[in-house]
Amino acid sequence: MSPAGSKKRTPKQRRVGGIRPSQMIHTYGPGAVMDLPQLSVVLAGTDEWRIEHTERLLESRLLGAVRSVPGCHRVAEFRTPPWQEETASPFDEWARIGVPVHPFPRWLRCTRCNLLAPIDRRRFKLDINPYRPDKARYFHDKCHGRRPSAVPARFLIACPAGHLDDFPWEQYVHRDTPCSAASILELKDVGKASRATDVRVVCKTCGCDRLVHEAFGPDALEHLPQCRGRHPHLQRFDGGCGEPTRALLLGASNAWFAVHRSALTIPTVTGEIDQKVSEHWDLLEDIEDRSELKFIIKRLKRGAGEKPLRWLMRYNNGDVWTAIEDQRDRSNSETDIIGTSDLRGPEWTAFTKAVPPKSDDFKVRALDIPDGFKQTLDHPVAVDRLREVQALCGFTRIDGPNEADHDRIAQIWDTPQSWLPAAEVRGEGILIRLSESRVEQWEKQYQDSGRYLNLRQATQKWRARRKLDSETGMPPARFVLLHTVSHLLIHQVALECGYSAASIRERLYCREPGDAEGPPMAGVLLYTGSPDSEGTLGGLVALAEPARLAAVLQDAVNRAELCSTDPMCANHNAGDVGDTLHHAACHACLFASETSCEASNRYLDRAAAVPILGHTDNAYFT
Repeated sequence: MSPAGSKKRTPKQRRVGGIRPSQMIHTYGPGAVMDLPQLSVVLAGTDEWRIEHTERLLESRLLGAVRSVPGCHRVAEFRTPPWQEETASPFDEWARIGVPVHPFPRWLRCTRCNLLAPIDRRRFKLDINPYRPDKARYFHDKCHGRRPSAVPARFLIACPAGHLDDFPWEQYVHRDTPCSAASILELKDVGKASRATDVRVVCKTCGCDRLVHEAFGPDALEHLPQCRGRHPHLQRFDGGCGEPTRALLLGASNAWFAVHRSALTIPTVTGEIDQKVSEHWDLLEDIEDRSELKFIIKRLKRGAGEKPLRWLMRYNNGDVWTAIEDQRDRSNSETDIIGTSDLRGPEWTAFTKAVPPKSDDFKVRALDIPDGFKQTLDHPVAVDRLREVQALCGFTRIDGPNEADHDRIAQIWDTPQSWLPAAEVRGEGILIRLSESRVEQWEKQYQDSGRYLNLRQATQKWRARRKLDSETGMPPARFVLLHTVSHLLIHQVALECGYSAASIRERLYCREPGDAEGPPMAGVLLYTGSPDSEGTLGGLVALAEPARLAAVLQDAVNRAELCSTDPMCANHNAGDVGDTLHHAACHACLFASETSCEASNRYLDRAAAVPILGHTDNAYFT
């Protein structure tokens, strides 16, 4: 990441930190505020990215899904964040290539004299050590003859429409009555400062002061201004937003929620050469005739050319050229393929085929049903190899992407682009398939139970409070079961295979009988979602063996019957506390990290999976 003072790039840009490509999709994308060791920044929109230093990622099935997101209808490809291989010198070109960032919040506080002022008033200066970008900091120039660090003011304001702004310090301390002179503000801790909001802002010019915790109390809306439509990542103001603002702490998890789509790479052709050409189409699509292909193969034999294409030397060039022409015909007529947003259906079909397809990025095998689960499970599938492409489509604030309608998805660019930032993850996994006949039998019982009706009512109230259609948005009963089983297994698998629970992700395959999109689905894919070495150790797929899987499932079921917070957890109902949309679930038994869960820990119910205290009638595993 490199700082950007304006949209015009300058050669003075230097790195101030680093993140993984997958973090760009889930944790720190355009519009997100990243808290670095001594300063904080907001990642700039993709308009400022240097696309010449990005790489293309191919996944045609994903295009249909992202084009259904507002503002992304023009997307034609995916690209990795800009990057260049490092050299020994921090003054080379690589040090100026990355994701541009802007300092945010703009208000800083001197750690020595407590001066509170925006960067624009030039009281603070930026110091970047090219050899240690992690030590980049602002300092208060000429503060009693010293250069003490200036840290970001740890309060922000945001609105549900996706806008983000500095905390209105001057307006807040003066209670909307402007100071007669240029304000000089200080931010001081109050008492023992046991809470983050135990600070007082003081105007040294007029003597006004005010406690910050008033902006976080029950009457906070009375003390904060309406949103003025600021997008700091785009360096612009929309104006006329009119939404009420909410005060946030710097680093709050609800300041940025990624709106992303992901797809697994599944083989779309049958022949071995056809599959190779499809996987490397980004390198082969520009080959115009057979003679050019022969020239490329000759260069490869001499040790030159693209290393990923060395497989060309193993095949007859005539067969390869035929496969290239076939792939070009498929690409020209691909609108029928990418016109659908159904990503899970084709994946489920590939997983459950009698003879599953195989490629360098997809290798699965069906195994026997574990003993003791013949009535409740279908054949599990060991996923020895998979590839997932994740694309960032936008973001929301205050409420997660499942909590906001499409009108509240903020854009990651100022001018719509033809590409989206994306990352790819390779790893392993295991697909747990529930018995369809048993699921349908259980589903009829659970739908008629008070637990499902209560969950539906809580969902309707929850959506009505957010001015959404209260008659839609409720998932089917089998989703509650699948989601619960998934979280039970995430916690148990983490104990058995050695992976951290945060590195294991879920992918739910849920479709009711009679759905127009295809046959019913009832399965849970648990796979490694970490792009580092932890995603390729083999510990997860090894648990798919029937004997080991039987032990894992039995332990998960036994642990779920009793939570350490029972009876409080077992008696919890959706809507009892705030906006909760779950029944018997809590941090001690079912909740998973944001990197693992697809549904923000909603629609969970231990009683749907196993008998629990006071609720033994609707359990799937009896």
